Amino acid sequence: MVERISERSAGMVKVFAPAKINLFLAVMGKRDDGYHELCSVLGKLSIADSLEIRRKNGERGVKIKCPEYKDLETENNLACIAVKKWLLKRGEDWAVDLILHKQLPPMSGLGGGSSDAVSALLAMNELGDEKLSRKEIIKMAAEIGSDCPSFLENGLCMAEGRGEMVRTINHSAAHNLIGQKVLLFRPNIGLSTPDVFQRLSQTNEFSSVEWVHTRLGMWEKQKISITEFLHNDLESAVFYKHRYFSAIFEKIKKTFGLAPQMSGSGSCCFVLIPDEFERVAALESLIYQAWGHDSWLKFTEIIH
Repeated sequence: MVERISERSAGMVKVFAPAKINLFLAVMGKRDDGYHELCSVLGKLSIADSLEIRRKNGERGVKIKCPEYKDLETENNLACIAVKKWLLKRGEDWAVDLILHKQLPPMSGLGGGSSDAVSALLAMNELGDEKLSRKEIIKMAAEIGSDCPSFLENGLCMAEGRGEMVRTINHSAAHNLIGQKVLLFRPNIGLSTPDVFQRLSQTNEFSSVEWVHTRLGMWEKQKISITEFLHNDLESAVFYKHRYFSAIFEKIKKTFGLAPQMSGSGSCCFVLIPDEFERVAALESLIYQAWGHDSWLKFTEIIH
């Protein structure tokens, strides 16, 4: 089981919930169950939400506070859903308070809500006298959201199916990315994942299974660089409606020779920053000029 605990005491556990980026995201068509068939390579980042969970005496139930985003203080928050699922599975009826500190903007394609849910499950497992097994936690995570199981893996991982079939990637090309510097940048809007997938389905611009396997094999054998490997099928669906994404991507490519990419269904994008890159201030300035000073920029790195 991955370690997400940052602090613990009697009746309280603090956990961190890291962001992810999709280094590779291929959509290979729509399934009979309504989901899409995916293949994605994900990297966890050092930037993370933090979650404090307390088991309390008093009125039973689950309460959440989120100082940065008050609209997330609802029972539909995935962290709340995760806590309730754990309590139901264990047959417990506790009073639980959650304090969620959001570093990751919602609706950004960084997996913040899913990561929060998984870290909540891990925290509850620490508070309980009897822990759920890894198998039980994985099953519960998959029930909460398709991309939740990926947050139970260390390092880079591959997600397939609708996102719930996850395995760690152990080859050298993946290991070489640990510690890779990343600049995240996001306009002051969020994007709806269902809307983006619906747009892609309308265009019918899917990747073939053969192409996906070829690209994965070439990257694993280091026949192509990570820059050449980067890919996201959902970009076309977003760029069609929001032209300012493709415009800034072209500016970054032309001005700095870097390869920007959207993470997940957006709206957050990223650039892998080479160690020798010395024009960070100019890159930041370009993004702010294009998207305004209310856009969100963060430096981070890929973690194990």
